[in-house]
Amino acid sequence: MAKVGEMVLPAMERRGPIEAWIIDDTGFPKKGAHSVDVARQYCGQLGKQDNCQVAPSLSLANHHASLPAMYRLYLPQDWAADNKRRRKAGVPQEISFNQEIALEQIEAACRAGLTRGVVLMDAG
Repeated sequence: MAKVGEMVLPAMERRGPIEAWIIDDTGFPKKGAHSVDVARQYCGQLGKQDNCQVAPSLSLANHHASLPAMYRLYLPQDWAADNKRRRKAGVPQEISFNQEIALEQIEAACRAGLTRGVVLMDAG
């Protein structure tokens, strides 16, 4: 079965060429502290700091549509430093605190040969 992006991207490009790669993050509010990566941090959906998960993403966009291409949960420092909680949740040691997820996503998109566009992101 073809990947969704392999089906959607050609249809999207029929409406116009890819013009931008959009880097953004999405916050998912969470009430408990047991979900992986939940920490008190800024959550865009709430417009304030609260318990949430944050996932940076890279989307391809033209004037008609955007397509999420890469997505990964951000591992906050308190999770990265807490080996007991990491073991309990099954977070491997090779996944560490990382503020450079967007750069890794851009590099991976280049290696994958995705149609390039201007990289857009906010100050966050």
